[in-house]
Amino acid sequence: MIKIKNFLFGLVVFTFIFQAIKFYSFYLEYSDWQYADWIINYQGGFIRRGFIGEILFNIHNFSTIRLDYVILGFVILLYIFVAYILIKSIKYIHQSYIDILIFLSPGFFIYPIMNSEIIGRKDILLVAIFGIFVFFEKKFKDTGLVFLLIFSIALLVLSHSGFLFYAPYLIFLYILIKSNRAKQIKFLEISGFFLLLLTLLLLIYFNQGSIEHVEKICLSTKMFVKENCGNTGQLFWIGNDAQNHIAVQVIKLKHLFVYLLSLVLVYIFLGIKLFNSRFKIKSFKLNKINPLIIFCILFIFSIPIYYLGTDWGRYIFNSYVCSFFIFLYCLKENLLNRSYKLNFKKGTFIVLLFFYSFFWTFPFYHAENFKFTFKKPLLQLQKRF
Repeated sequence: MIKIKNFLFGLVVFTFIFQAIKFYSFYLEYSDWQYADWIINYQGGFIRRGFIGEILFNIHNFSTIRLDYVILGFVILLYIFVAYILIKSIKYIHQSYIDILIFLSPGFFIYPIMNSEIIGRKDILLVAIFGIFVFFEKKFKDTGLVFLLIFSIALLVLSHSGFLFYAPYLIFLYILIKSNRAKQIKFLEISGFFLLLLTLLLLIYFNQGSIEHVEKICLSTKMFVKENCGNTGQLFWIGNDAQNHIAVQVIKLKHLFVYLLSLVLVYIFLGIKLFNSRFKIKSFKLNKINPLIIFCILFIFSIPIYYLGTDWGRYIFNSYVCSFFIFLYCLKENLLNRSYKLNFKKGTFIVLLFFYSFFWTFPFYHAENFKFTFKKPLLQLQKRF
């Protein structure tokens, strides 16, 4: 398994370098989507998606460091941290073929290689936050963990409203951590977290943004954005409410089939692993429930975002990221029993891994079809013969 461990390490490093270079290219062109997402701030008043951008703007304002340098440095640091988290994860998954397939699901960290549209977006914050909870939770006492959860949810949701639909995953991970510490989870405690989500939802709903907000954001960052700031990309949508997002949805039966099949394929090995499994935490009231059922319930919370937006591939990616880190915490702390194992010959496993993880990917945007990695080379080869 040493060779597999080295392969996984190399793949993580390659993925980090690829994404860092790609985001640098987005930075150079002041991309309307990947770069502009980070400049949304509160200079025109409180607005959805503006929290992290306001922090970055104030770092620029008080340090006199150029805003584009601040954004570039912050995003690259996030990718370095996520690469570190992924490398730490290898320790817990490299001994089992099925765990490796779960790690190399097309819906996890290799997805951005096949779909560069997601590189540099705020989804990297979600990955980083879950990594902190899995690998650094022991550095926080019970009260500190509560404040970490509250801050993390607020940071995520106020930086991108779509993360509201993934907060239940984080709350469940918190419940697992507390239960593993043999602490009772009080109903009032969980109710408080969902009250926080409701409060954030109302804040977002009544502060969706307007053209006036966008104009002031563009004015505050005019040296670091394109001349047509606000007419395209993230800032254009900030100036439009949720109804306009819904209006651009054109959903066909083919799209539903593509994404339902993608969802099954992305989760298939995690599903096999957990099919006959149970939690084994003494103080955990959900020990008798199959973890798969809990993952399905958590996924249901994210369904509304498919109605509100069009980046369906991105939403599947985020769901799988959340699910993987919950699973990883269970592996790390040995919280599962009766988990399934795959017995393959090495050659069979390599072939399966190639076709499952690297041969195809699901589309980022819901109006697209499956993408096959080697389609162009194969077509060129066919023409020659």
